[in-house]
Amino acid sequence: MAGLSLLMAIGAASAVGQSRGPSTADERNRALRIAKDLRADPLATNIQSDREWLMKWLIEIPDISVKLCGGLMGDLGDSKKSQNPGALLAAMLASQAAFVIENPQKAKDNRAINLAGVDGALDAYQAIRSKDSSYQAKRLDDFTQQRSNGKLADAVSSALRENKCK
Repeated sequence: MAGLSLLMAIGAASAVGQSRGPSTADERNRALRIAKDLRADPLATNIQSDREWLMKWLIEIPDISVKLCGGLMGDLGDSKKSQNPGALLAAMLASQAAFVIENPQKAKDNRAINLAGVDGALDAYQAIRSKDSSYQAKRLDDFTQQRSNGKLADAVSSALRENKCK
């Protein structure tokens, strides 16, 4: 199961489950490691269980909050035909979580959190493209160009406004 279907399934499961306490230091360290791994090789065969753990953990914990802004990264393709869209969304959410863990004073700064998420997704996108040059996502290509021009923050802010994400 990949992408949004994974997030919806975990969300439904956690809605029925019991509430838990804040994240532990060990869990946060694991989340940071997974975020780094997802940026480097989001399709690695050994990362799937970590990716699932991270998505479930993000839903369950009350102290770290990240949001998926629909449309921010544009059309990533069909998740039924490729695992790339799910891997990119997971990399984005993991990078957002890593940013919040490393910058707790900015835990409410949605612009900075989304910028960190897109930046992580771009690293993951480049890793995917290094293995499969035929895979393309226009918005990510645009963001890649903006990042190389030092204008990624402005491009992400514009995309957040365009998609009415807060």
